[in-house]
Amino acid sequence: MSAPASQLVVTLGEGNTPLVESVTCAQLFFKLENYNPTGSYKDRFIATQMTRMLRLGSKACVATSAGNTGSALAAYCARYRVRCAILVNHDTPAVKLAQMQAHGARVIRIPEFANNPAVTLSVFETLRAFSRERQVPLVLSAFRYCPEGMLGVQQISREIAARITPDHVFVPVGGGGLYSAVVQGFQEGEGPVPRVHTVQPEGCLTVVASFLRGDNVIRAVNSTTAIGALSVPFDIDGSRALARLRECDGRGIAVSDYEIFAAQRRLLEQEGIDCEPAGAAALAGWLRARQEGLVADGETSVCLVTGHAFKDPASVETAARKHPDVTVSAPQVGGILDGLLTRRDA
Repeated sequence: MSAPASQLVVTLGEGNTPLVESVTCAQLFFKLENYNPTGSYKDRFIATQMTRMLRLGSKACVATSAGNTGSALAAYCARYRVRCAILVNHDTPAVKLAQMQAHGARVIRIPEFANNPAVTLSVFETLRAFSRERQVPLVLSAFRYCPEGMLGVQQISREIAARITPDHVFVPVGGGGLYSAVVQGFQEGEGPVPRVHTVQPEGCLTVVASFLRGDNVIRAVNSTTAIGALSVPFDIDGSRALARLRECDGRGIAVSDYEIFAAQRRLLEQEGIDCEPAGAAALAGWLRARQEGLVADGETSVCLVTGHAFKDPASVETAARKHPDVTVSAPQVGGILDGLLTRRDA
């Protein structure tokens, strides 16, 4: 017999993700949020938000997504029989759209949404009005819109603190909600609060640009980054993230798309970790921080790996092309194996 809505706790088994130590860098750990049920940390948010929605009797919802929120929402809505419509950018990766649609979500694609500030703000105004007039929840992974749901993301920090006491934590930043939740999770815990750093692609600097200027204004930008999951060109939770950044003595770190893709290849080739480009942004930030002396020898760092490689197969295919296969006849197998393995071990 199913529990009444007032007692229901939504779950697909999210959370308690692995924290693994790097095999190439001392005192570096990866928090593998790509191990959540739909492949990203967004499952934590959706599970908590869906619990609230069902307790309020919601039967439908609307959302916007760069991909991972929509994928998570669609899966949990399928499980708990909630209808959902998801608005996405026209360039959202096909595999993320397929994941949403396979779970039964209705997807609406809007050109320039999440890239152009004017278009994005217009869509949000329409959604807020629709949500208010029709009494349909608007689901966005941001404290500004869904503060109760974002409390579920704070558990990331508690899981890290239960294992180690890091000096630094590196978090990729798009809208700023994840970063804010991670800092608040440490602040509300019992242990010391590490320095938590924001990492943003240079093509969509909102929080980091304000940090570097030394002001408190999150200015809208025209996003040019190819890292779609981090393309949030205006202030959603950016102001909140900026305040948390200064409270924990963190740094705003800007990295190029090239650095992010290089970090993704490093995770794939040297650490055996499957992640999408956005999931490698934290490592790109850590590498930059080490170059600039922000992280000293002997200090412990954690990088959040926020999404799985299957979210962006094109980037994985690009990485794979650096290691092409070969075709040989049966008599040549022994020789080619010896040559390949010898070169790899050298």
